[in-house]
Amino acid sequence: METETIIHNGKKVIKKIKKDKSISYTLKGTFLGKDIKTGKQVTTTITAKTLKQLDRAIIQARLEFEKNGSTREKVIVIDTLEDLAEEWFKSYKTWVNSHNTLNRVRGYLDNYIIPKFGDYKPDKIESADIQLWLNDLAKKSKESIESGIKRADKGSAKDFGAVIHKLKDIFDYGITNYGLITNPVSTVKIPPKPKSNKQRIMVLHDDGLVIWLNYLESLDNNRANRRFKLICNTLLASALRINELLALTIDDLDFENSSINVSKTLMWKTANKKDGTKGEVICKATPKTDAGNRSVPVPVPPPIIEKLRDFHHEMNKYLELHNRHRTKLIFPTIYGNYMCDRNERTTLKKRLVGLGLPNYGFHLFRHTHASMLLNAGTNWKELQVRMGHKSISTTMDTYAELAPQRKLEAVGIYLEKIAELTQ
Repeated sequence: METETIIHNGKKVIKKIKKDKSISYTLKGTFLGKDIKTGKQVTTTITAKTLKQLDRAIIQARLEFEKNGSTREKVIVIDTLEDLAEEWFKSYKTWVNSHNTLNRVRGYLDNYIIPKFGDYKPDKIESADIQLWLNDLAKKSKESIESGIKRADKGSAKDFGAVIHKLKDIFDYGITNYGLITNPVSTVKIPPKPKSNKQRIMVLHDDGLVIWLNYLESLDNNRANRRFKLICNTLLASALRINELLALTIDDLDFENSSINVSKTLMWKTANKKDGTKGEVICKATPKTDAGNRSVPVPVPPPIIEKLRDFHHEMNKYLELHNRHRTKLIFPTIYGNYMCDRNERTTLKKRLVGLGLPNYGFHLFRHTHASMLLNAGTNWKELQVRMGHKSISTTMDTYAELAPQRKLEAVGIYLEKIAELTQ
C-alpha cells in the first residue's frame, strides 16, 4: 500500500493507493461540534473513495452529530481489516501491561494478519479463506521444525494458534464496536501444534570451562573487554539472566553480604511504524516472574561485587570526562543509557564458535552455574530460589539432565538399600 499526503480545502488528507490500485482518502481530526453532555469538542476520522465523497461525508457526519447529540468523542470509519486490527490493538494496549506480550501480539499483526488480510474488507473475509491460510501456516511450521533450524522464518513459527485467537478477538471487537454481523474465525479448526525435538541444555563442562576462563584472561585490557569479561564472569557466578544483570544499579549491590539484589529487568520495546515510535531498551520495574525478586549471594573470591563497583566508577569517570550525567547503572552505554545486549551477544557468539564451544548465548553461563551446583549436591529447592523460577517443577524439568553425577548417586543408593535388605 502506498500513501501520500495532499492538501484539500486547506486540510491535510492522506491518500492511500492499495495493491489492487483502488484509492481512498482519509481526513483525520475533522471537527463535528461540541458534545451536548460533556461540552468537549468532538473530532472524527473520515474516509472515502473520492474527494467529493469525502466532502459529502464530512457534511453528513456533522449533520448526524447535531441530530443525535452524540456523546462519542471519536468516530472511526473502518474500511479494511487493517483499520480494524489497528483500532483493536489500540484498545488491547490499554488492557495489557507486559511489553513482551505487546511486542509478541504486534508481531502477530505485522507478520501474519495484516500481510494476509490487511487489504480485505472485514465483512468479505470468509471462514474458508482463514482455514486455508491456517492450514498453510501449520504446514510451514511443521516443515520448519522438522528441518531443525533454531529460529523459524517469519510466518513459519509454531504460534499460528495464538495468531488465530487474536484474529478472532479482532473480529469480536468489530462486532461489538463497528457493526460486523459474524465472526468467520468461530468455525475455523486449529491444527495441532507440531512438536519439536527437545534439545539438550548446553553447558560448559570442566574442560570447556577451563578453555573459556583462560580465554577471558588472555583478552586485551581495554574497556570493552573488561566489560565483556565482567558480564560473563558475573553471569557464571550468579546465574542471573543477562537483562537482569544489565538492569543492575550500584544500589542493588549488597557489599556486606556479598550478594546481588534482583528486582527488575530490561526489555526491548519494539518500534511501531504506525505510531512513529522507535525501538528502545526500557527497564521493567519487576523481574521476569514474581520469584525473580531475589537476593543472590556471589562467591568471594573472585571479588565479583568489588569488580562491579569498580566498573561502575570507571563508567562514571568516562561520563564526567565527556560532560555527561553520572549514572547509577553498572553497565550503561557511553551516553549513560540502558545497554542493549545485542552487540555483546554477537561478540559472545563469535568467541564461543571460535573456541569450538557451545553457542547458547548468555544463558550458557546460567545453565553452567546450575549444572555445577547440582553436581556439587545443591538441592532442588535451593536451586529454584537461586535461579528465580516461579515453580520448582520448572527447575527440575529444565535442569534434571544436567546432574549426571546425581543420577549415579541415586543408583548407588538403590544398590546399597537392596544389599542391606538381602543380607
